[in-house]
Amino acid sequence: MKHRMKLPLYDIEPRTENNWIAPSATIIGEVQIKRFASIWHNVVIRGDINRVDIRNFACIGENSVLHTAPSLPTGMQAKLWVGANSTIGANCSLYSCHIGNDVMIGDKCVILEGARIEDGAQVLAGSVVPPGRLIPSKQIWGGNPCCFIKDMNIAETWSNYTLSYVNHHLGEVHKNEFTMWSAAYLDKETNQEDIEISETGPGQTSSPNLMHGVVKYYA
Repeated sequence: MKHRMKLPLYDIEPRTENNWIAPSATIIGEVQIKRFASIWHNVVIRGDINRVDIRNFACIGENSVLHTAPSLPTGMQAKLWVGANSTIGANCSLYSCHIGNDVMIGDKCVILEGARIEDGAQVLAGSVVPPGRLIPSKQIWGGNPCCFIKDMNIAETWSNYTLSYVNHHLGEVHKNEFTMWSAAYLDKETNQEDIEISETGPGQTSSPNLMHGVVKYYA
């Protein structure tokens, strides 16, 4: 069976706008992905219980899973939000949390329900953010459970912000390789038929191959 990248659920279809979405990714239900975001290989985004919003220039790394809870004990919305210019590393699990703008989440992190990571913060690789935990803006947290490490300097903040544009550019490169047009002709070797002119002359069809005798030029 051919893999389906986008799956509607309850008549709600995922909405995307000029993104790079890997062919092996799966996006289900009420999901909105804004312009220039990049969704990498084997990512699963499930908007089957609550809404998932991914904003401009966000990046979701390979093998990550984003899903939602029916409700939160705090009474807040249980939707999952990934802010603009935020980067989610590979093999992460995000569950009904709020990721602000310009946030960096390291590889293999688990962000549990109700957690809120404010703008410009960073979570180190392999960390677990417990339910309801608030990580203030421009701070680095890490560990299991995560705890405060240090305040970020300007260089670290700028590095996390610019990483989103690097990922966007890389996604555009990949997107140009997965076009709807076949590129098999680039692998075709020139044979004798391609370089010989038919002896019967132009306009005559002595062969079932109507293109026989046409000289092909390859750049």
